[in-house]
Amino acid sequence: MVKANFGTSFGGGGKPLHTVSFLGVQYETYDSPASGRREVRWLGKPDPEPWRLPLYTSEPALDLIPAKAYWISSAKPDVIERLRIHGVAMETLTAPRAVSVDMIRFTAPKLAPRANEGHVEIAAGPVTHETRTVTFPAGSVRVPTDQPLGEMVTLLMEPESDESFFAWGMFPEVLQRVEYIEGYAIAPLAEKMLAADPTLKAEFEAKLATDPKFAADPDARLGWFYARTPYYDDHYRLYPVGREL
Repeated sequence: MVKANFGTSFGGGGKPLHTVSFLGVQYETYDSPASGRREVRWLGKPDPEPWRLPLYTSEPALDLIPAKAYWISSAKPDVIERLRIHGVAMETLTAPRAVSVDMIRFTAPKLAPRANEGHVEIAAGPVTHETRTVTFPAGSVRVPTDQPLGEMVTLLMEPESDESFFAWGMFPEVLQRVEYIEGYAIAPLAEKMLAADPTLKAEFEAKLATDPKFAADPDARLGWFYARTPYYDDHYRLYPVGREL
């Protein structure tokens, strides 16, 4: 059974716990004409004097609180198949089911600057949570954490974990906005919204007064109004895995 909460995303622990004795190999350094710097040449002989090396530990940077179960859409067969290969127990839906779930939205996800083993990793960054009713189609799965591999399920499905499928770049579609609106269409709509809603107008003027960067960016200003219309793509940066609490 999965723990109530546990640490992940381990990093350096700062000061070393203590030093350890290490039997090393003799080496020398030399000026390399190829690299133009000092390089190491290993001599293949045991060093008669043991090396004293600092021993560091790693500490968790994130404290995970597992969900009771994770709901994964049939639109992600690669994720479902990887869980099956690991031997994870899951329930497969034979018909669509509407479920109230907690969902995670990313506010500033960041792509890695280069690929790693064929994947472009993604750092989740800060997130927010929202409750939504989602209809999962037939073929979707419910993956409970109350099972022998429950802790592994949490590490793989919680996007903030640096060992997760999301961090490994398997949900890149959430970073792409699939709907937008042209300035010639949103500008007049925004003007009507300002005229019709004094509360919205006051909120917008406060944003202009407190955020000079926003005030100087026409696209950001129109985007602010777009986000408050029925046409806004509300799945943008929304992690498509439901968390059953």
